[in-house]
Amino acid sequence: MNTRSELFSIKHTPNIAEATYSTGDVMTEGESLNNAVAEPGSCSILQSITAIDMSDTGGTIYVIITDNSGDLGTVGSAINMADSAADNSLAIVELSNWVDLGGAKVCTKGNIGLVLKAYTTSKDIYYGVVNVSGGDIVIGTDEDIIFQFGVVKD
Repeated sequence: MNTRSELFSIKHTPNIAEATYSTGDVMTEGESLNNAVAEPGSCSILQSITAIDMSDTGGTIYVIITDNSGDLGTVGSAINMADSAADNSLAIVELSNWVDLGGAKVCTKGNIGLVLKAYTTSKDIYYGVVNVSGGDIVIGTDEDIIFQFGVVKD
């Protein structure tokens, strides 16, 4: 195992289907952040998440982070996570402070400081996204939410 911590930025564009997502709807699930920890079963610290909403919709979302592929339910329907999947939850991060930059909205949550522990045989962490905006989030053709995860790995 490394004896010194390293900072990493993991850019990831999840597979969010073109649709209108109502409040409470799962927008995507089982998204993998490859090599989010240094060694299988080890930990990292989630320092920040930046989201770039190319649909220019914004709206409060939860990023639900798990140590496995975490079944949140059916995409496009209300979240319905099985107890066995919920047991693998590591964090829920709310993103809400969107800034309109013209053709896109950007949101950053910093100073998170949450410990993420990968499953015993994996170096990956998984996440899903749920709309909790109180309204609809519309994802059109070729419009996605791009994430940058800032992690510290040991």
